[in-house]
Amino acid sequence: MPDRQMNPPAAHDAWRLALPQQVLAWLPLSLFFPLGVMYGGILLFYISLIVSGRYAEKWQNVRASPMLLPILALSAMTLVIGLFQDRHAGEFWPGFLHYQTYLFLLPFLSVGAGAWQKKAQQIFFAGAVYAATLYYLSALQWLPNIKFFRSYAIYEGNKSILFGILLALAAGWMLHAWRWQKDHVAWRAAALLYVVTALLLLAKTRTASLIFILLCLVIVFRQFSFTWRKLLALFILLLMVAASMNYIAGLPAPATCLVNAMRDAQMKSTDIMLTRGVCTVHQIRDFSQGKQIAEDGMRLEIYKNTIELIAEKPWGGHGIGNWMPLYQAKAKDMMSGTMTTPHNDYLLYCTELGIFGLLVLLWIWCKQLLIARQMQSGVHEERAMLLSLLGMTMMVGGMFNAVLRDGVFGMAFMILLAIPLAGVKKL
Repeated sequence: MPDRQMNPPAAHDAWRLALPQQVLAWLPLSLFFPLGVMYGGILLFYISLIVSGRYAEKWQNVRASPMLLPILALSAMTLVIGLFQDRHAGEFWPGFLHYQTYLFLLPFLSVGAGAWQKKAQQIFFAGAVYAATLYYLSALQWLPNIKFFRSYAIYEGNKSILFGILLALAAGWMLHAWRWQKDHVAWRAAALLYVVTALLLLAKTRTASLIFILLCLVIVFRQFSFTWRKLLALFILLLMVAASMNYIAGLPAPATCLVNAMRDAQMKSTDIMLTRGVCTVHQIRDFSQGKQIAEDGMRLEIYKNTIELIAEKPWGGHGIGNWMPLYQAKAKDMMSGTMTTPHNDYLLYCTELGIFGLLVLLWIWCKQLLIARQMQSGVHEERAMLLSLLGMTMMVGGMFNAVLRDGVFGMAFMILLAIPLAGVKKL
């Protein structure tokens, strides 16, 4: 009797085996919808993963991933700290679970490489076009005034920030695809312009705009050779930017900074972005001079107080879930006294896990960039830039938001990381 394993699977078995990849390919679209849609999609993926079988093969895919060791190292560290550090009632378990975010990447990587990755990339682009369209409809006041679209119509909460960051990342990926792919060049350029315009004029998040600029620079540095003349021109450009910021800091502060009207629904999107940019420069200046700051400069106050907390226990940290109670006690009667995160993953990890915890986080993020560099010389060359851009997005986003501490950001990034990382083996 012939070995059944040597025969190709029946049609219904082939469909069942490919089901997790098909579900995962569509998950990037769920990121542009309310949070429940994303979690529903993840649950469907887990069900499909169980139904599809071939668990030994999936485990081998996970074992072969170069991300496995740093991910397990972070989980092991948080487990040890959780056992021996002080625990704050009500905050420990949510904090502990958030530190395990990267574990959710492993099931995504278990499906291996395939055509689904290209499909997922295209679906992510379609989601970005959909999100940009909602921003345009909101600007024209044609968007229905319902909760489903609230994060597009009003700048509030982490979901609004995530939408902007996703647009920035999608624009970076689209720019790479436009340069890499030789088909439908005009359509790709039009879609890129459509998304970038919505990002810069309507998304209203400074972090996303900064990320998009940095992603463009990454692509430029990777694709072009530089002569000393080009480097000199770049240096002159940076000097002009610094001079402009110094000039803005010398101007009177905008009235909207003083009355905290940054989120006024009557303000035009372009006015909001311009005003927020000017206010940011003024808040940095005022904070450095010891003057009172407004809401736009509140992160500076958070960072200063958090650094002081880190200095108390720099090596072992204060323990998982202890940042919020410690900070709220320290910042009582301050503007930032009710904050629940430091809006900075580096500071959060250092506060709760200590310097060693921060080093493990940096190990994971630098490992992503190292893998991307190694992929450039192999069969995964096209996806190498996708991983580089995504890694940069996470590292820069973590400077201004808790992108791993908050599940809104964390799970979205795990889904997107699977697109370039699935199928990549240890070298």
